[in-house]
Amino acid sequence: MEENLSGLELQVDQSASKNLLGAARWAKFLSVAGFICMALLIICFVAAQGLISNALSQLVPAITAEEGYGIILVIILVAAIIVCLLMYFLFRGSVLIKRGIETKSQETFNNGLASLKAYFIMYGFFAILGVIANLVSLL
Repeated sequence: MEENLSGLELQVDQSASKNLLGAARWAKFLSVAGFICMALLIICFVAAQGLISNALSQLVPAITAEEGYGIILVIILVAAIIVCLLMYFLFRGSVLIKRGIETKSQETFNNGLASLKAYFIMYGFFAILGVIANLVSLL
């Protein structure tokens, strides 16, 4: 199937390039918003360290406040790394697609699409994990 696709030489016309540029702008906006949200989450988490530690020690008396905060910190950092990785690929894809269209560079455009493909593969993987986790929690 790859051989058949490599023989095609698709051209991006005026309408398609406008649509792709619009999609690239939205992808860039969403990726920047994702980076900002992750930064704000980490800042708020660090600022509310005392409140979180006290609430967790009251909720689970067997765990000390420092242990509970450490566990939550690790979970939030792993989630932040995953989200930032996703946002990186979305941002990179949007920038490369826009640059590829503006410079009429097929290689740059293809690299942008490859970044978007990586973004959607990872997003799909984590979505499937989320669905599985929800199904397991129902049992």
